[in-house]
Amino acid sequence: METLGFLVSYITPYFAVIVLIAGTAYQLYRWSQRKPVPASLSLFPRPESRWGRLGDALLDMFTMKGLFKVNTLLWAGGFIMHVGLLLLIVGHIRVVTDFYFLWDWLGWGEKELHTFSLIAGVTAGLLFMIPLFYLLPRRWSGSVKWLSTPEDFFALALLIAIGVTGMHLRSVLEVDQHAIREFMQGLYKFSWRPVPESAGVSFLWHFLLVQILMIYFPFGKLIHTIGSILNKMVMRS
Repeated sequence: METLGFLVSYITPYFAVIVLIAGTAYQLYRWSQRKPVPASLSLFPRPESRWGRLGDALLDMFTMKGLFKVNTLLWAGGFIMHVGLLLLIVGHIRVVTDFYFLWDWLGWGEKELHTFSLIAGVTAGLLFMIPLFYLLPRRWSGSVKWLSTPEDFFALALLIAIGVTGMHLRSVLEVDQHAIREFMQGLYKFSWRPVPESAGVSFLWHFLLVQILMIYFPFGKLIHTIGSILNKMVMRS
């Protein structure tokens, strides 16, 4: 167990980052080498300028307005999940650094910051997780069941597992945020620090699952988060 903990804490994170960056770059290169489709795929009406088309594509991606017109319930689940994910990504910036200027401007001390962090973290986690528990049984029903692949269930299970372990760290354990930040900073500075005892085994599981997600991302369906914006630009070209 100690060997596995050492690997997950200090070795595999570098491998996961390399695969994520190199794999994503490889996919972008593959897409750039594809021959243009001879037929026109443009939507109509569309903005005339390139910036207008980019803005329209970003609006479509962030609001998911196309899905809203087709399936309102699915749109609600997907939109709420993505909002929660965005909040979690912003919140996890504090794992590496912190918004010191913001806390100074608000005049918050450790007590106020701890309360805000707990409420915001749990809220973002629930926004992310609740739609996943709706999407998972949806995969087992109706026509969606026959269109689903093992990869679809794997991706959902992986995201749920990451959410559950993250919620356990946030709402059950009293994790030392400063010690976690020092540990993460030690990784990218190549000056390793011990994993905080306050994080327990839950942190190792959470960290491992996130690394699996990073490795899987460039080669799975979740890369649609990048591909969708390119696809929407082609449709508006």
